[in-house]
Amino acid sequence: MKKLNRILILAYILLDFAIAQCLGDLNSNYHIEETDLNIFSNYLLFNNDTILNNADFDYNNSLDIIDLTLIADAISNGIEWCEFDNVDLSVEWEEQENFSYYDDQELESILNDEINNLPDIRGLIVIHRGKVVGEKYYNNSNISQNFNIWSVTKSYISSLVGQAIDMGYISDEGIMLNEIFVDNNYTNQVSIEHLLTMSSGWPENWSYMNTNNVLNTLLSTPLINTPGSTFFYNNAACHINSHIINTMTNINPKEFAMEYLFPHIGIDNPNWTSDADGISNGSYGLYLTLREMVKLGQLYLQNGKSEELQVLSPEWIHKATSTQINPGGGGYGYLWWLMENGYLALGLGGQIIAVFPNQQLVIGAHSYTYSNNNHFNSLMDLIFSMIFPIFDISTANRGETLSSKSIYEGNKNTFSFIKLGSYQVEQKAK
Repeated sequence: MKKLNRILILAYILLDFAIAQCLGDLNSNYHIEETDLNIFSNYLLFNNDTILNNADFDYNNSLDIIDLTLIADAISNGIEWCEFDNVDLSVEWEEQENFSYYDDQELESILNDEINNLPDIRGLIVIHRGKVVGEKYYNNSNISQNFNIWSVTKSYISSLVGQAIDMGYISDEGIMLNEIFVDNNYTNQVSIEHLLTMSSGWPENWSYMNTNNVLNTLLSTPLINTPGSTFFYNNAACHINSHIINTMTNINPKEFAMEYLFPHIGIDNPNWTSDADGISNGSYGLYLTLREMVKLGQLYLQNGKSEELQVLSPEWIHKATSTQINPGGGGYGYLWWLMENGYLALGLGGQIIAVFPNQQLVIGAHSYTYSNNNHFNSLMDLIFSMIFPIFDISTANRGETLSSKSIYEGNKNTFSFIKLGSYQVEQKAK
């Protein structure tokens, strides 16, 4: 039994080492492809003096046909990016110094030309494998500018609710509001999950931020839909999440974030607007720099970890970014918009965190709040049709079966619904 345990431990160590080293990546471009197979084949055929690192798949200190076969098997299983070490999100972003593994000139051209031609863009950042590969600011904006991230705030609130559940302050998102607040004919029907999925059944209240004792006002409002039955984008109802955090933890959401979230993702002491009772706005009003804003996307990409520290549970991230309700275009999780290739946090005007897990890619955008009607579609078109394909190396997308344009078209209905839904609601809430 002891011998078996030692074998299993050794196998685990070797597997972990293989993932970290990305065995078979002979040209150091962070994925295994046919080029690596050709390099290894030439090595075996011509027995030259080339030194091949990172190719001994079976750890027998010899490079042979078995290793070649294992490289071929890895390629046949589908070309994917090698695993990368989780980055420490509490410190400044590192910039990628290896430009050889992607088309950096194409990316630079997109940032300098196509994105630059958008009159309402203020900044765009591209993070790949935890490092900045592209970043540019426009129209008098700069790297240090703080701005209202609008409804991207909702995805931050979702994360704080998740942390409160992880820490045991809240039992789970299925709890009814009458177990937290006043018991009435409405709160006994609405759960936290309904608030997180925009399906509470409550109508919008455009004056919620300026209403004294707003919680009682919202909780005593008659329902217009059966909770859980209908997606209805609602800032006021979402704000109740902030009061849940405040009530269940005895800490204002901003202070809770300052203790348990912000320090771990490199956010210091941001401005965050509050309602008339002093509770952080649960729907919008958090001010961050672009570099700070996208840290949440990278935290989700890293399955809730900042380096080795588990900040948010993988279970919550899975729930938050899985379809919980169908809003009429694409899917919706827990205050995250879902799309074919990943998920979005989205705020008025074109404040965007786009996360593409299979591509190990996070893209953030800062736009003028009062951007014109075409800005959002144009920006998303460029992200999906031009930036995304640079980092999409999956076998399915390398051939003629799926063009970059069709990737955008596949998500177009989702984008249109988001624009018509959340944008119009936020326009009224300003």
